[in-house]
Amino acid sequence: MARTTIVDIARDLGLSKTTVSSALNGTGRVSVKQKAAVHAAAARLGYVSNRAARSLRAHRMGAIGLYLPPAANNLDFYMDFAFGSVSGAAAHDCDLILIAREPSSRRSFDLDGAIVVDPTPDDPIVAALLDAGIPTVTVGLFSGPGNHRVRGTLESRHSDLQSTALDVLAERGRLRPALLAVDQGFRTSWALETVQTYRKWCSNKGIEAIVEDLGDIAEKDALAAAIEAAVDQRQADALLVGGQIPAGLCEVILESKGLVVGRDIDVAALVAARASDSALFIDMAPTSYGLEAVALLNDILEASSTEPVHRWFEGARLRGQYAPSYQAPDLDS
Repeated sequence: MARTTIVDIARDLGLSKTTVSSALNGTGRVSVKQKAAVHAAAARLGYVSNRAARSLRAHRMGAIGLYLPPAANNLDFYMDFAFGSVSGAAAHDCDLILIAREPSSRRSFDLDGAIVVDPTPDDPIVAALLDAGIPTVTVGLFSGPGNHRVRGTLESRHSDLQSTALDVLAERGRLRPALLAVDQGFRTSWALETVQTYRKWCSNKGIEAIVEDLGDIAEKDALAAAIEAAVDQRQADALLVGGQIPAGLCEVILESKGLVVGRDIDVAALVAARASDSALFIDMAPTSYGLEAVALLNDILEASSTEPVHRWFEGARLRGQYAPSYQAPDLDS
């Protein structure tokens, strides 16, 4: 059976060989949507490039690491991000290795580089990676010791999307939105930025900030208590759901109180890994996010410069019935 080539992928997608090659190698100016399509076609058609030759030329081992936060278990965003990273690693002819969370004084990393998602300032694994001189890309800002040694940072424009979501709610007459900040115990840059963005927006509008902090992951009883405090006690007319608490669960709790979502109160999900039934939600496109993180790491590994690189992930979108009509189609569908 003939081996699948870049030409085969280009013909299958109706793209040029240059575009396909750039998408697979993480070079050039290729859109997130095109990269995702090329990676998917490469996997479907069974494309395998000559890893041994590439590794020899680049003096690389052919393996990169992925480190997810301790609270990542069973959360869709991190699982989908990992799937995207796997596809990205395969497209770059390397293996993806999940990094264990238990640090050790004897720990070594047989990796070309590593991707760390939502790093906390005091995470010992992040410190160990940086101390070992492993080229590291963080998804989200790292503010801990040694942050000057981080080689690359990939961020979404979540603050802008969150502010737009609040503007949409205000246009609907919701002037007492409450934030259910479920990730504050996480202490990631994203969790802190979510609260800062909300408080800044409220201050600019002259609106009281209503924040209910539920820690890392909220249980249903804790979520119900927070909703009661925000809605019954402080008369919130909209809920911004942080983290990955399903907006649908909030709606069930609200309906049990006799409130009709969309009429009496609105719910906006600030993180959605997949399609949401919420009338307003931020689609984080985690699979594409993972692809972009691998592409950034690969660019850094192949570059001669050691200067840190910052890159924006442009795949996240504000979606839902109440979202502005100009939003692009779903990138992870």
